[in-house]
Amino acid sequence: MSTPSLRIVFFLLLVTGTARAQLGADTIHHQKIFVVSGLGWGFALGETSEVLQAKFSNSLGLDISLANRHYFLYPSVDFLSYRYNQQLHDPDYQHDLEKGRSNFYMLNLAGGVRRQLEKLNLYAYAGPGAGVVVEPRARVSEERQRVIIENTTHLTPTLRAGVGADYKIGGFFLMIEAGWLHNFRKVQDRQVNLLSLYGGLKTDVTTLKNNVARVMGIQ
Repeated sequence: MSTPSLRIVFFLLLVTGTARAQLGADTIHHQKIFVVSGLGWGFALGETSEVLQAKFSNSLGLDISLANRHYFLYPSVDFLSYRYNQQLHDPDYQHDLEKGRSNFYMLNLAGGVRRQLEKLNLYAYAGPGAGVVVEPRARVSEERQRVIIENTTHLTPTLRAGVGADYKIGGFFLMIEAGWLHNFRKVQDRQVNLLSLYGGLKTDVTTLKNNVARVMGIQ
């Protein structure tokens, strides 16, 4: 075989190998759906920390890859728990409450970008949301000689942003994530800014999604 022919064959092999390598890299996220489950804490920042003290919390969401594997949708729900120390008197109740329990249920609709470094992925996300904030109150029943804990709830629009990293092991990823959550409605006349820290798993459920779609006749 002549030298020009060898060069052509070498070039074709190089192009083919490069294409295969790129295709293999794409499959880690291409058209994938992951269930994201995290455990950790949501720390209140600034003056709100006088009211809210972090307790163990968790999150649940979906990592939905788009056609371009560098972009993804990230709908999620935060279940945040706090020890609650009332700072402002509520005229509807005779007594203020200390060491109560407050819960935040936050639905986030975020979009994100990621950078893949072999099995390690770095990502960032941001988006709006809405949530329900539950605040406790203490009502004293003189007749029954009891203190009754009642809950007040309100809705609030939110804004969420964060960064994270995950590492692929088999069919799932180990992940760590730090996020910032802002409530547009105050708690105890204080701005609410929360720092969430989670660790957990991302599990590939693409096959399950495809099987369900096939049974329903979507595919």
